[in-house]
Amino acid sequence: MSYSMFYDIGIAVAAATALAIIFNLLKQPTILGFIIAGLLIGPVFGVVKDKALLGNFSELGIALLLFIIGIELDIKRIRQLGITSLAVGFLQVVVTTVISYFVALAVGFSQLQAAYIGLIVTFSSTMVVVKLLSDKNELDSLHGELVLGILLVQDLLAVFAMALLTTVGNFSAAALAKIAGEGAVLIASALVAGYALNKVLKYAVRSKELLFIFALSVCMIFAAWAAFLDYSLAIGAFIAGIILGNTQYNYEIAGKVKPLRDFFLTIFFVSLGMQLTLDNSNGLLVKTAAAAILVVVLKPIITFIITKLLKFGNRTALLASIQLGQVSEFSLILVAAGISLGHIGNEFFSITAFLAMITFALTAYAIKFDNKIYSALSPFLRTFEKLSKKEEHLTSLPPKLKGHVIIFGVYKMGGEIIKLLRQKKEKFVVVDYNPEKTRDLIKHGVNCICSDMGNWDIDEMLHYPDARAIVSTIRDKDNNLALISRIRSSGSKASIIAAAFSEEEASELYRKGADFVMLPDQMAGEHIVFNLLPKKPQALRKLAGKGGKLPR
Repeated sequence: MSYSMFYDIGIAVAAATALAIIFNLLKQPTILGFIIAGLLIGPVFGVVKDKALLGNFSELGIALLLFIIGIELDIKRIRQLGITSLAVGFLQVVVTTVISYFVALAVGFSQLQAAYIGLIVTFSSTMVVVKLLSDKNELDSLHGELVLGILLVQDLLAVFAMALLTTVGNFSAAALAKIAGEGAVLIASALVAGYALNKVLKYAVRSKELLFIFALSVCMIFAAWAAFLDYSLAIGAFIAGIILGNTQYNYEIAGKVKPLRDFFLTIFFVSLGMQLTLDNSNGLLVKTAAAAILVVVLKPIITFIITKLLKFGNRTALLASIQLGQVSEFSLILVAAGISLGHIGNEFFSITAFLAMITFALTAYAIKFDNKIYSALSPFLRTFEKLSKKEEHLTSLPPKLKGHVIIFGVYKMGGEIIKLLRQKKEKFVVVDYNPEKTRDLIKHGVNCICSDMGNWDIDEMLHYPDARAIVSTIRDKDNNLALISRIRSSGSKASIIAAAFSEEEASELYRKGADFVMLPDQMAGEHIVFNLLPKKPQALRKLAGKGGKLPR
């Protein structure tokens, strides 16, 4: 028996690793590789037959996933996101669920099945979207902040939906009161535990092994406590994550638990792939295609309309909308819970897993080419420009600009350039997509526009032909190439200075018309070798200034 267990797990992990390597080379989400690995070792070749074994292991993956999500759920960040982005998230979930429910009824699903379709469609993948936005350095952009707010609301509502699933079939005021009462007990115990754990962690953090075991024990204890209170193990793990996530050791805990989470999640997605069915006798392909249209077309349209009604600009609304066009890992978890409760059949595994495969792949390309998608759709979006833009509230410009410097990006190097230009009393304008930074600059009297550098709607406001120099500190090759093209097309003779990651990118920018391309890493290395290493310790400390402040 033990040999069979290790054989099945070994085959599952080996297949997942092989497919993950292939999908990584193809620049596709590795989750797809895990699901296809399960499809191959299960329904296609029948190498692994014990689905129940892998299913038991996958439950740990779900619990650990929600544990990590809880740890990374910063309560302070919720306040920073603002009520508007949270409102977009709530409205998007409600409207998408309701419309998807009625569409599912129209194509032949029962009422309960249609409710599950609505939940499957409405949630988007935090794991996939955050990874792809992080790769593009767009998490701090206006649309990135909006997407994070929507995903946060979705995750919280998904956990709430999981709690309500157990009441289906015996829903009553008494059942609802029972759930609310048990939920209050769970939250109260979490608050008490959070206060006590803050003190205990001071001792646990002294040992790496002790901190790891301690964090896991908190996760397991709360998962068991939640199960005792008729909630799912995953919800208990999520609450345990929130408790530990709001301590000063949240990053250390998350870093230690993530490898274990990744292993069990791999088993979870492989086990999902093993439960896929290739039988189309029940109209599986038609149902999957209908659900895919809801996810890829309807959900982005709904999100775009809601975002526009709440006064965001076309670019922000469109980018945020297309980046949410996929199903969530929560969708897979909800389906697993629905099957175990007897609400839906195994065909929902296949529909949801196929949806994940299709929409994850499309999202990877949608986020990669989001600027080109916006460019293609921009002429059709002009009709929405009558709705005032939220970004316009974060714009401060003088009536006329001439002989000015334009700076794209405040982050790090851009911030230093701004300080030095202010000291020299130069005329300049800053363009940055982070609303918090823009508000702060405007508050301090800096000419500023809150927008993305790829948004050509701001070109007329910046007066490229009258500018003396234009500096882009953002190392995004495609956006920099597009910006240089727009500047030169305007007839501007301004000096163009851009940043790049590599010499290959720098060569492309020079060919397009840049006058100078900065390679910050190379410049930093040269500065250390030629300017800092030759100096003695006393000279370095003097150069650094009193208190370790950077020299000006």
